[in-house]
Amino acid sequence: MLKPYYIRDILGDYAGELRESQPRADGVRHVDTPGMIQSLRELNVNTYLYLIWHEKTDWDDLRKEFLPAAKQAGIDVWVYLVPPSESATKRSEPYGTDYIAWADAIGRLSRQYDNLKAWAIDDFSHNLGFYTPEYVQQMQNAARAQNPYLQFLPQMYFPDITPQFVDQYASCIDGIIMAYRDDPYRNTQRTDTLEDQLDHLSRLLKPYQLPYVLMVYASKLSATPANPTPRYVEEVVRTGLYMMTQDRAQGVVTYVLKKEFEPEPSDDVASSGKGYFSFFVPAGTPTLAGDRAEIQQVIHPTPAAPQQKLTFSHYDTYSNLLGAGYHYKQVLIDTQVVWEQDVATDSDGTWKEVTLDLTPYLKGKRVATLIFRLYDKRGVSNFWVNVGFDRIRPVGFTLQDPDFEEGYGWTVRTSTRSMVAENLIYNPQRQADTFAAVQTAYLFYDLYASAVRSTDSSVWEHVRCLIEMADCVWNGRDQEARRWLEAWLFALSNYSSAWSDHHIEHFRAKGDKLRRLLLKAKKAELKHHLSSLSP
Repeated sequence: MLKPYYIRDILGDYAGELRESQPRADGVRHVDTPGMIQSLRELNVNTYLYLIWHEKTDWDDLRKEFLPAAKQAGIDVWVYLVPPSESATKRSEPYGTDYIAWADAIGRLSRQYDNLKAWAIDDFSHNLGFYTPEYVQQMQNAARAQNPYLQFLPQMYFPDITPQFVDQYASCIDGIIMAYRDDPYRNTQRTDTLEDQLDHLSRLLKPYQLPYVLMVYASKLSATPANPTPRYVEEVVRTGLYMMTQDRAQGVVTYVLKKEFEPEPSDDVASSGKGYFSFFVPAGTPTLAGDRAEIQQVIHPTPAAPQQKLTFSHYDTYSNLLGAGYHYKQVLIDTQVVWEQDVATDSDGTWKEVTLDLTPYLKGKRVATLIFRLYDKRGVSNFWVNVGFDRIRPVGFTLQDPDFEEGYGWTVRTSTRSMVAENLIYNPQRQADTFAAVQTAYLFYDLYASAVRSTDSSVWEHVRCLIEMADCVWNGRDQEARRWLEAWLFALSNYSSAWSDHHIEHFRAKGDKLRRLLLKAKKAELKHHLSSLSP
């Protein structure tokens, strides 16, 4: 029997599917359903967004294998399709860009498997000429003729979710999936705009009673310097979960979270070691003449040194849409430019080494400021670039962290949000660390929500511990959060309530799992700290 479905408390994951190690008789490596179900249960998700795009067999794998297995595991499923703009060489099969046919088929399938709750379309706002309100209404009519409770959510980015869009489409959509990327600055490095964007979205959608789900990049966003760090993913997920506790968001879903862990050599681009300093201008991001991003360090020239020299490595990768005369790499002593080069000069994306004689610029100085900088002599409208500096070798003075391996010693300054400056350090365990961070956050929210939403007043002692633990989690005080977890487990064991023994055992099992995850994270943090102290 079909039942109403309310989008709430979504702990989700999108794509990143595991494939069987060997092709079947049809030559295709099909979705590894047992492996996926195991990974999703470990991740503590309650909803999986199943992408139909990579292979022509994805729809049949969903119908015949994944949906029944997910139903048995207690996991809801949303079908995820690609739009016309992503269908030039490969489409969602078998119905391609006929989304009315897709709506009908998904609706019929949801009658067979009641854990199929919704469907979504990627990059929806990039295809509004195709997805007119009238066409979307036809899609909804086809779906609801089969299942009146089936939900449809377009995936969009923050700048496109305007009052005009919501007013036009509110009657023919059931919510929105908003992928966060610090728009309009398009990066997966900064998170400081996230809560304001989510607040704005909540206020905009509330009068229309439309829920939204936050999508968190856990893999590389195109035209960015590197994959998002585990800390970045954790911060965005935690903020989304916090908003859920305030009923200002209805779900969080990770974007392409890896479930088989391997190094990512494309991120290992430093000239030496694992770290380098990056100056990044995102795609589609305007700058003005005079905009700059820089790192600086106070230096003390050695009076007895006959000469002061500086050797360093630099490189850049870019989309040269405008030609020369815009972005410049520079080295300064105090306010004086001692070296500069247009990024358009380099075309092969490899590290180059430069040696500078700084003696004339440091003569007679006991103290000076060394600056590495990205500087725009002319503003750009859409000219993304990633500039790197590394392997700095001083002669006649010393520097802290000259190889950018430790992340200290340099002061970062930017004149505009259009430039992102960050010490990027390659982490070969990034995928595993990211999975563990999401796994822990999801488990905590599941535990928190199930207890806090209880109407039994006798469980207040349990709830109070979880609320205190929540405040620690949202604010990054993990050690204190662990203490509140122990207090909660103690209260659970020694405080009688109206919960059944089965209910208490269920909570205890989840609490013990959370304890293990937090202890594992603590050991990993300690190991990383000790390794950073090694000579």
